Amino acid sequence: MSVRMSILAMLAQQPSYGYLLRAEFDRRTGASRPLNVGQVYKVLETLERDGLVTRSEQTDADGHVFYEASAAGRAEVERWLSSAERHDAPARSDLAIKVALASTLPGVDIERMLVLQRQAAIERLQQLTRSPAAEDAGLGPQLAADAVIFTAEMEVRWLDHVTQRIRSARAAGVTLDVPFDTEPPKRGRPRRTSATRGETPPNL
Repeated sequence: MSVRMSILAMLAQQPSYGYLLRAEFDRRTGASRPLNVGQVYKVLETLERDGLVTRSEQTDADGHVFYEASAAGRAEVERWLSSAERHDAPARSDLAIKVALASTLPGVDIERMLVLQRQAAIERLQQLTRSPAAEDAGLGPQLAADAVIFTAEMEVRWLDHVTQRIRSARAAGVTLDVPFDTEPPKRGRPRRTSATRGETPPNL
């Protein structure tokens, strides 16, 4: 949603085309989440389909097709910028899933895995802090870079928290290994027939 609305917001500022929108997005955000031009044009197609942008029938000297925010698009940008972001469905963390699953598998040295992950997180954090956004890059890229650093710091804190939870569970005698449940789930279980009930099926 943020990419879609960012593109729409830039078009509300002035008409533009795909390649320029991609470069402008990267310039304003410090390329923290680089876009490819195919992604930009896909967003433009959906925005046009939804009536939020209009496509100019004229092109520039290089053949670029320009898009412009419609009145509905400008109103959508205004609503986006004046409302808080919702997180009804938190983004899935691949690391969190990996750690959660590994903690249930037999034979996995979960604490060693956490140590290695923490070392990698610390190295990434050090690299990020050694390479801050240039002052002349503008406030936008600096804020985006700050968000990446805060996320890296949060990962280190979370890994420390997980390590403590694992140790506390073991100290309390909790068995971490989870046996595989081979019982079919109740939902979606095939309907029982006479054969599954041990009855003799009728002659066909």
